[in-house]
Amino acid sequence: MSYNIRYGRGTDDRIDLERIASVIASFEPDVVALQEVDVHRTRSGGIDQAAELAQRLGLTATFAPAIVEDGDSRYGNATLTRLPVLSTYQLALPHRGHNRRSEPRCALVTRLAWDGGELDMVNTHLSIFPSERPGQVSTLMSDLHGDEVIIAGDFNCTPWSTPFKTLCCGLTPATRRARTWPSRLPFVPLDHILFRGPLEVVRSGSWVTPEARRASDHLPVIAELAKPEVVRGAA
Repeated sequence: MSYNIRYGRGTDDRIDLERIASVIASFEPDVVALQEVDVHRTRSGGIDQAAELAQRLGLTATFAPAIVEDGDSRYGNATLTRLPVLSTYQLALPHRGHNRRSEPRCALVTRLAWDGGELDMVNTHLSIFPSERPGQVSTLMSDLHGDEVIIAGDFNCTPWSTPFKTLCCGLTPATRRARTWPSRLPFVPLDHILFRGPLEVVRSGSWVTPEARRASDHLPVIAELAKPEVVRGAA
């Protein structure tokens, strides 16, 4: 699952992390990539949202701050998983800062043990400015070294955009046309999951529940992936 949680602020402007946890739990993902996660920020009650969600869901959390403010106040991406975490690191993405609304962006890369091998989970949130996204995608592509890779996040662009098409040169889209924004009546596919390696898509799409329509301004996207022999065995 990939989910921009808008620090738990729903379409009713109420911050409720329990709603976010409930939406995630309804799919029971092995891995969930979260964007717009607050850690010790005043606006969301000063809690560590990554750790709090991990505890509620019984998962392990890793976190990469895109923005660090005074003290321990941070904002960025969190990856929660039930799989063994082998390593993790943060990748800074190009940021021009030419506009006051432009924010620093990053990717969180978490290497996981899965099905007797290793899987790199890349969680990212690209710029809202089209001029910044091509450089960010280029940086991501140059860092994808694993044989099995999943990249997920809020790309702030559609499948018809140049940055997305660039990603498709080395990755296979699992959720190409899943509409996620705005959550109440979604018509734009901004959140995506792509992969590389010997994997097949069992099912994918937007995760639509009444609670998901309220919990954030984005719907989550989901992709169930399996090794081809597992898919054939199930058939």
